[in-house]
Order: sequence, then structure tokens, then C-alpha cells
Amino acid sequence: MQREDMVIGLAGAPEESDFSSRKLKVAAAIIVGTLFGSTVLPMMALGLLLLPMTGEFGWSRTSFSLGMSAMMLGGSLSAPVLGTLVDRLGVRPMIIGGTVLVGLMTMVLSLQTGALWQFLAGFALLGAIGSTAIGYAKVLGSLFNKHRGKALAIFGVESSLAGALAVPIIQWLLVNHGWRGVFVGMGAIILATIPLLLRWLQEPDAPAVVPGIAAVEVPGVPLAEALRSRQFWFITLAGFLAIIPAIGLLPHMIPYMLSRGVDMNSAVGMVALMSVAMAVGTLAGGWCLDHFDTAKVAAPFSFLSTLALFGLLFLSGGSVGVAILAASTALMGFAGGAKRPMGTFFQLRFFGLRDFGGITGVQAPFLALGMGIAPPVVGYCYDRLGSYEPALLVMVGMMAVTIVLYLALGPYRYGRDLAALPRSAG
Repeated sequence: MQREDMVIGLAGAPEESDFSSRKLKVAAAIIVGTLFGSTVLPMMALGLLLLPMTGEFGWSRTSFSLGMSAMMLGGSLSAPVLGTLVDRLGVRPMIIGGTVLVGLMTMVLSLQTGALWQFLAGFALLGAIGSTAIGYAKVLGSLFNKHRGKALAIFGVESSLAGALAVPIIQWLLVNHGWRGVFVGMGAIILATIPLLLRWLQEPDAPAVVPGIAAVEVPGVPLAEALRSRQFWFITLAGFLAIIPAIGLLPHMIPYMLSRGVDMNSAVGMVALMSVAMAVGTLAGGWCLDHFDTAKVAAPFSFLSTLALFGLLFLSGGSVGVAILAASTALMGFAGGAKRPMGTFFQLRFFGLRDFGGITGVQAPFLALGMGIAPPVVGYCYDRLGSYEPALLVMVGMMAVTIVLYLALGPYRYGRDLAALPRSAG
């Protein structure tokens, strides 16, 4: 390792910089792997493939939309098992093996004959295999010490930009090679990331050794112990309650604004404003994680989310209503973005690295459930009651509960270097 890649740690001993050439190479492998070597491309392709595939096979749009549900279901079922295997067998074999299988399965989807079960089974398998990507979060979380929060935030913004890169690629494949060519091309792109992963992707960094203490294993809470802790269930419940408003409102946001007298141009502009605010919030959340050594840092952002959801109840087409709308959407995007890096950060600081994959894998089905049920429940509310307001009121209450959950988490069990001795969880 080059001398310029070393810095002086708190104990006076040299330690590797967060911006060393080695770490930057590993980070580059994670970026390429998550953008082009995972299920992101097939997932992004669904929106562009709806018309050509339903037109050729005569499927309804509802039936085609079940492809996303099948992918989420497959991922939620496999995540606990594959997350544990990531911990036991290692990140590299699981991610690289998963990437090979995802690439091949994506190509296989080009052979569909029109049977809906083939389409749904294929996307369910993609979701199941794609859970090996849990390993990326484990590597990323261990890679940075002083700037872990900001690093997780930057990667959160990067995932938001995936569509900007993926959609033009998919569109080009569709125009030039048809929908079957889209699956073949995406599979080839996924497989093309493997050489880079083989060269630059590494196992999670071993935490720094505390002077005078022998490092016999990677510090961390065993999976069984984590599942008995209130911190695990508070973090999981907070994530479940927060994901429902975030995902549930997504397909209904513009219809709701139109129903309250907001014109289409303003409604579309507000959605764009929310996206920008989310990116800014993600970076702000990462900064806060690195500068405030407490999980309570999430509570103020949950308060802002609660305030934003409450503000949506007062929309109208007038200038005051539009001003409230702008403030609410900006707050919602900012606060929601700020909490994006916090889940992984909290898992590391409360439970360490040892069983990170297994712990994250057990949590995944709860988040997938929230994402899966939220949009249809909001739609059902409107269909039965003729209004979105009852759903919004429930969401305000749910988000308020997350404030209490974050305040009750107590102090972290592991230090910033993930090597500190376990402390009382409070």
C-alpha cells in the first residue's frame, strides 16, 4: 500500500485512508456491480417492455405488472437464506456467483413462448438470485470508517441515478433488437461486469485491532441474539412504517394532486422537486450520521416526514395550496432521502459485521411486504371511500410512530471502526 494512502488514526497508529487507491477500486467495483451486474437492469426494463410484450402475448397490464411483484416476492423469500450464506461463505463467491446466474437467467427470459407463468417464474427467480447483492452493502459498510455515512449516502444517490443510465440502454436495445434482444443484451451487460468484480471486489475489511485486545474474529452480534434485541425490531418496524408512505403514494401522487385542484404542470413539477430534494436529503443524512454519534439523528427527519404528510391534507389549486404542496413535497423528498443510508448504518453500529448479511436478509421480507402492499392499499382506500385523505391520515400516524422508535434505540453497541468492545445497548 502506498504511503499517501495512510493516515494517522486516533490511537496514533497509521491506518488506511478512506480515500486510498485500494478502497476507491473496491468502491468502483460496487458501483459497476450494483448498476450493471444486478437485477437493476431487468427491473428498469419492465416499464419499457409492457407494451411490446402485452401486445404480442395478449396479457393484461395487470398480469404484466405482477412481474415486479414476483421479483419482490422471490427476493423476500431468499434474502434470509442468501444473506446468511454471504456471512458464512463470503461476499465474493456469493456476489460473483449470483451475478453469473442473474445474467444467464435474464438471457433465458428471451425464450418465453407467451405463457404467463414463464414470465412470472423468471422474474421470481431473478429476485431470488438477486438477493446476493446484500453482500455489496456489507463490503461498503466496512470499507469506510470516518466517512461511512457520507459514503452510504453517495451510493444512495447513485442508485437513484440508475434509471438515467439504464433506460437509454434498454430503449436502444428495444428499438434495434426487439424485446427478446433486450433480455439478451441485458444479460450480456450483466455478465460483462464479472471480470471487474473478480479483479477489484474484496471481502469486507477486517476492523482495526484495538490495542491490547486480540482480534480472534470479526466483531458482531450473532443473528439469533440480534433477533432477540429490541433494536432489531425497532429498526425493522421503523423501516416498514416509513416505506409504506414512500412507496404507497408513488403511483397515486399526481392523481391526488389533480383531485385537489392542482394543475398537471404544477403536479409534474412537484414530483421533479421531490426527486431533487431526495438527492440533497440523502447527502445531508450521510453527513449527519458522520457528525452525530447517535441513532436519534433519524428522529428529526421522521418529524419532517410527518409534517410533510400532514401538509398534503391541505392542498388546493390556489396559490396558498400550491405553496403548501411545494413545501410538503420538498420536505417529504428531503427527509425520505436523508433516512436512506441510515438503515445500513444502524445495522452496522448496533450489530457489527459478523452476521450483517443474515440480519439484513431477515429484515428484507418486512420491507418487501410494505413495498408490496402499500400502493394497492392506497388505491383500495380511494376506490372504497372516494378519497385519499383517510390513507394520508393513517400514514401521518405511522410516520409519527417512527419518531418514537428512533428515540428509543439507545446508544450504539459498536464504534465507528466497528471494532469497539460491545457496550450496553441500553
